[in-house]
Amino acid sequence: MKTEKEGLVWLLNKYDVPYTEEDIDAHVPLQPWRCTRKYVELRNLVKSGTVEHPCLLRFCHLTDSGTSLEDLLYREFDLAEFITGQKIAALHAAFTDGRSGSVIIRLDNGVVGSVEVGNQIPCGEPEVDRHEIVARRGVASDIAVDTQIPQQSIYLFKTDGDEVYKDTDSELFGLSDVQIENVRAKFAFLKDRASKDAHLAQDAWIRKVVKAALESNETKKKITL
Repeated sequence: MKTEKEGLVWLLNKYDVPYTEEDIDAHVPLQPWRCTRKYVELRNLVKSGTVEHPCLLRFCHLTDSGTSLEDLLYREFDLAEFITGQKIAALHAAFTDGRSGSVIIRLDNGVVGSVEVGNQIPCGEPEVDRHEIVARRGVASDIAVDTQIPQQSIYLFKTDGDEVYKDTDSELFGLSDVQIENVRAKFAFLKDRASKDAHLAQDAWIRKVVKAALESNETKKKITL
């Protein structure tokens, strides 16, 4: 598969989900990372109490300049709420040149989090994306704790340049992780369109949180939401 649309149409046809071309092209803010297995499992660890009484979140997402700081903040703030099941109640942000920085967040249950974001990685280099939960009993992470960059499944070492491969989806071969997120989210939505209002409400809320983070950076003050 080469495009998101190709993957989406293939899934819809395979599982006999009715759709129209308008459905395929329609834009609904779906927070697609919520369909990614590693984030779902982190959420399950918190929800089940396996990670008992979380007290600290450590999130980091670094990309190249193709992703804006606002988009990075949107994603990480939504993940913080999705994984913990709580809302962001307050934050204090500090950014450098609108390209990188940190945000200290407090959730409405008192849990504190550190969110590091930046888009200064050289083009072509892999993203740094890790999420860690520190609790009274247990620590959970979506990558090995001693891993600095994402690992691949297959490494091919050649004289004219190395190649790496990692297929994380058993059906959507050939698509990137971000493309798979988008396809899975759109597929889930077209199967259950009753979630539209919830997605729209979450989109409006997270945009408000991102705006507050930018305001906090300008005013150099903590903002309560």
